[in-house]
This record gives sequence, C-alpha cells and structure tokens, in this order.
Amino acid sequence: MKMHQAIISLGSNLGNRLELLQKSLVLLENEPIAIKLLSSLYETPAWGFESTPFFNACALIETPLKPNELIAIFLGIEEQLGRFRDSTEGYTARPIDLDLLFYEEEIHQSARLTIPHPRLHLRNFVLLPLVEIAPHWKHPVLKKSMVELLSETPDTDQLEQFSFLKWSPPIFDAFPNIAIEGNIGVGKTTLAQKIASEYKLPLLQEAFAKNPFLEKFYADPKTYGLAVEQFFLEDRIKQGQEFWKKNKGKAVSDYTLQKSLIFARQNLNDTNFKAYKTRFKEAYPSQKLPDLMVYLYTDMNTLQAQIKKRGRSFEQGIKKEYLEQIELGYQKLIAKDLPYPVVSINTKGLDFESNRDHYQSLLRLIYQVSF
Repeated sequence: MKMHQAIISLGSNLGNRLELLQKSLVLLENEPIAIKLLSSLYETPAWGFESTPFFNACALIETPLKPNELIAIFLGIEEQLGRFRDSTEGYTARPIDLDLLFYEEEIHQSARLTIPHPRLHLRNFVLLPLVEIAPHWKHPVLKKSMVELLSETPDTDQLEQFSFLKWSPPIFDAFPNIAIEGNIGVGKTTLAQKIASEYKLPLLQEAFAKNPFLEKFYADPKTYGLAVEQFFLEDRIKQGQEFWKKNKGKAVSDYTLQKSLIFARQNLNDTNFKAYKTRFKEAYPSQKLPDLMVYLYTDMNTLQAQIKKRGRSFEQGIKKEYLEQIELGYQKLIAKDLPYPVVSINTKGLDFESNRDHYQSLLRLIYQVSF
C-alpha cells in the first residue's frame, strides 16, 4: 500500500477549543492516518471576521488515502464534533475546522477541493505552524518554501505560541489513578516518570532495587524464586498502603499488585505458588486499584535490546523464553474481567521518552478511552 504525505491545518474558536482539537487528533488517528509531526498550538485573532480568537495548528500526516477521501473524513470528524458546513457560511466562528493544505506536490482544483490551499500563503496562523514542522516544504505553485512564504506574507497578525505540552490531554480527569504496566524492559517506569513529571502528580514507583534477593534470583532462580517473590509482594503491599495514606488525589504508578501473581506463577512451583496466592488474596481487598491500566507491549527482540541497553548486569542473562512467559501472563490477566479498563499500546517504534510527537500520540491513545 503506497503511503502519501500531506499537511493539514486544524482550528477552533467555539466551545472548549483545546478539547475539540485534541479529540479531532484522536479521531484522525482512528482512520488510516498517521500524525508524523504536530506543530505547537497558536492562539490567533479571527481572520476575515470579528469573533473570539482561534486555536490553530498544523500537522504533517502519512496516509494511503487520496485527497477526496481525506476531505470526506475531515467533514465526518467535523460533524462528530458539532460542525455542519454550509456552502454559504463564509468566515464564521466554528467549533472545529480541518483543512487539507498540501498533498505531496499535487496541484488540483475542482468545485470541492483546491490543493494547495489557495490562501495559505496569506495567513500567519497557517504559515507559522507550517514553518515549525515543515520549513523547507515547497509550495508547488508558488515555488517557494514555507520560510520564504512567511517572510513575504502581508499578514501582520501577532500570534501567541504555546508550549508543545499544552497538547497533553486531560487523561486524569476520567481516570485519577493510572497504572502503567508491561513486561521487563518495555519502558513502563520511563513513561510513568515522564507523565508524573509533566502532570505534576505523585508517582508510585516500584522499589525493585530494595529486593535483596533479586540478583541472586537471576543467578539461581530455583533457589531464590520464593524469597524474591515474597519480598516483592510484601513490599508492594506496604508501599501501596503508605503511598495512599499520603496521597488522596490523582496519581500514576509503574505497577499494579496483580503483577505479583504473573511473576510468581512463572517463578514458583505449584506448592509455593498456592501459599503465595493465599497471601495475595488476603492483601488484595485492602489495596487501592487503578482506575485505568495502560499496558505497554512490544516484540521479544526489542525487549531484549532495551534490557541490554539499560545495562543492569543481573538482567543481561534473561532468556527470551522467560520474557515470553511473562508476556503470556499479562495477556491472561488482561483477558480477565478486571474491575478497571485496560488500554494496550504497542510501543514498537515509539520513542516516547525523547520524541514529543510519539509521546503525544501515546497520550492520545490513553485519552481516547475516556470518550
């Protein structure tokens, strides 16, 4: 399937502008559309009429769809978000506005669609976000880059540019307590730390380094399996109780208590696991459960590469077969009727630690569960 690059603009000046734009991105990504680059948000005066200011942005997308198919999707999303276009509406306030600016180097004009957008070179609210994400993109008609067009535009409107983090959706409004879960090395702690820092929330982080049996377990799992799992269980129980005594509101964690059974089932014999499960059931009713579990997963080769990269000496001998069994345990857990929803996210190819677009895309996958 051949993929095409296009650039779109997004705008809103009615209702909750930010929420409408955030939801429009989610709805776009539900289609065969990948958002590769997203500009910052800009607050701009209404252009061509008197009204409240707009939030505007641009995005570079990748899609197999043709221009007319994209336009049909844009109109459908606008209608879902409360805008019904009228051929005579002209410049008016609107809850959402999705426009196709460029479709590769295509030049097209019809009653329904003109590509490139015929007035983009006259509008700072389009050119500024374009320069941010595609400064060297050539206008196929005017034969100039976005940087050149911005330097020549007659538009004198002053725009306010917001931090890119303003895009971060309100994921904790619907789910005050979010737990990040997944296999060894998948990045759950990295993501939990990043979210906690950005949203300024307390982090319940597993203190794995406190376990005095962990290194011994990896060297001799049969001998130290019970000791390592018992320590983890009791520490998780105690840590959770102490954390929730201090923190009564929103929070993020990098584990759930249920992970105890997944690892114990793999590391203990039947007799020890039966006793372990009894202790787990005793403690479970007193534990605060998450409102949402975010389950990260990827392929085993990627996991092993990430484990090697983080450089913990005692983890370097972890076998692929062990990771596969842990993954199977998580899949069985997710398949159960859990008392909270789960959103599963494939992190293959996602650099949510340092790539701002990947990170925002992941946040939108979480946000989508709320609506």
